[in-house]
Amino acid sequence: MDHFGGIVVTSNNFPKLKGYVGNPLVDLPLKNGKLDVGQAVGSSGYINIIKDIGLKEPYIGMVPLVSGEIAEDFASYFANSEQTNTAVALGVLVDKNGVRKSGGYIVTPMPDVTEDDLFILENRIKEAKPISQMLDEKMNLIDIAKDITGDENVKVIEEKIMPLYECDCSKEKIERGLISLGKKELQNIIDTQVKIETVCHFCNKQYVFTKDELAKLIDN
Repeated sequence: MDHFGGIVVTSNNFPKLKGYVGNPLVDLPLKNGKLDVGQAVGSSGYINIIKDIGLKEPYIGMVPLVSGEIAEDFASYFANSEQTNTAVALGVLVDKNGVRKSGGYIVTPMPDVTEDDLFILENRIKEAKPISQMLDEKMNLIDIAKDITGDENVKVIEEKIMPLYECDCSKEKIERGLISLGKKELQNIIDTQVKIETVCHFCNKQYVFTKDELAKLIDN
């Protein structure tokens, strides 16, 4: 069963991102002392990825969920949609105050990788500690990368990449959404409601439109 009711995330290369969960109030018993993410997400849906890679049409990939465990499902997506054998690990540490630490890694071989390199990498990842344990032991990203690859010469290509959760909603964007309803539906709202209140799914910001404002949308 899908308890979350859908998860939507959008991001760019800065990286700025936003997202929301259809049902954020899921409360399930712990599984082996850990959050039962697989049961909350369910395995009856799909991962849909839409990427703008600069072509005329965006890249669209879709694969069925395999377990509801997010790392496993993304590994399946990479293998089946993008044909890359990719290792994905995610971990979250929580306490009574909420999320204490969270993190993860994605390891994708480069085109010139050798079979020996792959063999070593696969075994290192199998033997590696869970990412949540690494985070709990206060390992930094460089140490984690060295641990899962067995390479002491890990190089950082770009530093200080800080993801930023930021919603870019605005009243103008909400207006465009209302206009898409059509004149008939907007007139019905004017006739039956004193005002219309809409809430952004991503940041929960509320936008209020009066009858006069809705009438101007129809006129324009």
